[in-house]
Amino acid sequence: MSPGGGVGRSVGMSAALIAGMTLGNVGGNLMPVLLSGYASRFGLSGAASGVVAAAQLLSAAAVTLLVARRGGLRGRARTARGGLAVAAVGLAGAGLAPDLVVLAAANVLAGAGLGAVFAASAAGLSATGDADRASRVTVLGSTVAIAVLLVVVPAADAGWGTGAGFVVVAACCVPAYVLVGRLPESSGRSATEVVPSAGVPGLPLLGAVALLLAADQGTWSYAAVFGRDHVRLSSSAVSVVLAVAGICALGGIVTGSLAARRFGRVPAMAGCLALGAVARVVVVCTGSAAPYVVAVVVWQCCYLAVLVLAAAAEIDASGRWAVALSGAVTVGAGLGPPAVGALLDAVGPSGLGVVLAPAGCVAAVPVLRMARLCDRAPVAAEVRLP
Repeated sequence: MSPGGGVGRSVGMSAALIAGMTLGNVGGNLMPVLLSGYASRFGLSGAASGVVAAAQLLSAAAVTLLVARRGGLRGRARTARGGLAVAAVGLAGAGLAPDLVVLAAANVLAGAGLGAVFAASAAGLSATGDADRASRVTVLGSTVAIAVLLVVVPAADAGWGTGAGFVVVAACCVPAYVLVGRLPESSGRSATEVVPSAGVPGLPLLGAVALLLAADQGTWSYAAVFGRDHVRLSSSAVSVVLAVAGICALGGIVTGSLAARRFGRVPAMAGCLALGAVARVVVVCTGSAAPYVVAVVVWQCCYLAVLVLAAAAEIDASGRWAVALSGAVTVGAGLGPPAVGALLDAVGPSGLGVVLAPAGCVAAVPVLRMARLCDRAPVAAEVRLP
């Protein structure tokens, strides 16, 4: 193959991964502006709007887990395209929903489609020749795309009526449908997977990841509500803050990598987890604009740093572990909004902050243990997965 052809294939694969991971994660990443829009549209309480958010996110989690056992098989592009078609119908239905029942049902359908896209793309990410580089490129591209959507979606709601933001996201599924056709297939190692010889934590790790994401996604889903109702920023100002935080968070990728080289993976992850937890509590509890803005930026920087440092693609070239961990991510993300919404209604922002702080500390322990195992186990062994 000519050099130009090799470059073209690499660009096409990167575009496919960016499109797949952007749309696969779009429900969770855009939940602050989507939730704020339909909450005001139907006059929902915090707990009720969290339940609607969970309908989409838990549907995505269920499909991700169902697809996880097929992570090493072929047909990832076909799976992603089918998911995008289903997601587009669900998202459009959510935008046009005349009542709460239709909104919830459409969110379930959208989540199912997005879960398939996420699972196929996560498995494809782990099948690249250089998973570390592919992770960095994919996170970079998807973060920029999400930052743009964080501005465009509320602007569409404001200009064309609440619900238009869902239709905008549905329209994004069309170009993504074309791009995901270049998702990388199985590396041919579906029967045996290479993992650190020291072993990989099982249920404790999956539970910790789910708890971390419940705290993170739950708080993130209400970030716009905190900014608008507690800090007294306008809706447009909040959307700009969230988008700017998303772009600034790209610095977390560089900072996290530099910190890992200087101090080691575990200390770098521990520092990012601790700083991110503090920033998350400040977002919840503050009533002033300046601390809110700074905390949102720091929080997102730390989140991306941890995401890159703990990339599941490093562990398993076939994609099964990557998708299993992605399933834990989506389960936690699905449970987070209703839990945070219920706590917010029951105990207010200060009480929510008191709950979030220890939850983050407990969940960090298995994640850091896994990072330590990866650092200390350079020798690989063949292990057959079920």
